[in-house]
Amino acid sequence: MSTQDLQWLLIRKTNSNIVKQKGLGRVFTRETGNVSALHNYKCSSLVNDKSVSIVPAKDGKGVLVATHKSKANPRAIKNTYNVHHVQGGARRVAGAVANIVAKSGYRPDLRKASVARATAIVNAQRCAVREPRQRAPRGAAARKAAAAAEQ
Repeated sequence: MSTQDLQWLLIRKTNSNIVKQKGLGRVFTRETGNVSALHNYKCSSLVNDKSVSIVPAKDGKGVLVATHKSKANPRAIKNTYNVHHVQGGARRVAGAVANIVAKSGYRPDLRKASVARATAIVNAQRCAVREPRQRAPRGAAARKAAAAAEQ
């Protein structure tokens, strides 16, 4: 049994990040490095040496993809993550996240969840709310406006 398996056995039921609610059917988690937000061994960032965290950028443009350095000193806090700032549209961000997470061989099993999370964040950042254009009045309203303009 590896140390990761042992850690999972110790923390899987007594963890402060667990979210259990009646009617959900699944157990969720609030861990920062858990891309799918599901409480399971595969996605847990507390147990796995390699974890992926995807959060919105502070400036509101793009996402920050943080990957944990697997050979980092466990006592070190600073410089234990590689952080990539990815900007652009949803398709560009999805491709970049897939390259960072899976194609480089980091955690190919988390590709789908990480691309889905990054795409959802970028789509939420879009503020393309246009106000409807004002149409010219037609019919009786147009005649009434023309009569008011003449007087």
